[in-house]
Amino acid sequence: MQISRHGNISARVPGTDQFLLTAGGSIDSLRPEQIALFDLEGTLLEGAVEPTSAEIVDMHSVVYRLRPEAGGVVHTHSPAATSFAVAGQPIALIYEAMARFDMTDGVPLAGYGPRGSRESVEEIEKAIRAHAKIGGVLLANHGVLAFSGSAAGAARANMVIEETAVLALNARVLGGAREIPAAMVALTQSRRDEFAAAGVREAPPR
Repeated sequence: MQISRHGNISARVPGTDQFLLTAGGSIDSLRPEQIALFDLEGTLLEGAVEPTSAEIVDMHSVVYRLRPEAGGVVHTHSPAATSFAVAGQPIALIYEAMARFDMTDGVPLAGYGPRGSRESVEEIEKAIRAHAKIGGVLLANHGVLAFSGSAAGAARANMVIEETAVLALNARVLGGAREIPAAMVALTQSRRDEFAAAGVREAPPR
């Protein structure tokens, strides 16, 4: 299937209230001059923005304003997750990777508003405020907005959301996906943390 390579990525400048945003071109053919600097209100500070990219600035800035811990935001039209978005359906916690990435509230749906409009940004804000444990939101009739503590983490969050959507759609053929029980979510995360705290395991010298 031919898919769109349209999307955009932003990263907070460490220690500041500013972020860098890919402000033009396709995500697989970016040039340095297509990256611009903004403040958290979406005001352009350095660089230039193409008209279609100017529309998406506020969907990035609202995440940084609401989530001070956010270090990166990714917007894509990944097909499986966007299928849920155009169907107006959130994605439930059905996949272990979601629990391990602290997406225990699933992936909520932000109601539709024209791309980059006040209505769209307000719907994104409502979805983020209503769900503390998420790594992204579905943009109704549009796509996906993922976020995390870094730009690389936001890209991983986007991949987890897309994987979950693919699994959910496939599971419908088998009678539907089952949500992870709440008690098991806590156990999954504690196990993750135990192994992370233990660090790298090395075989003893022979």
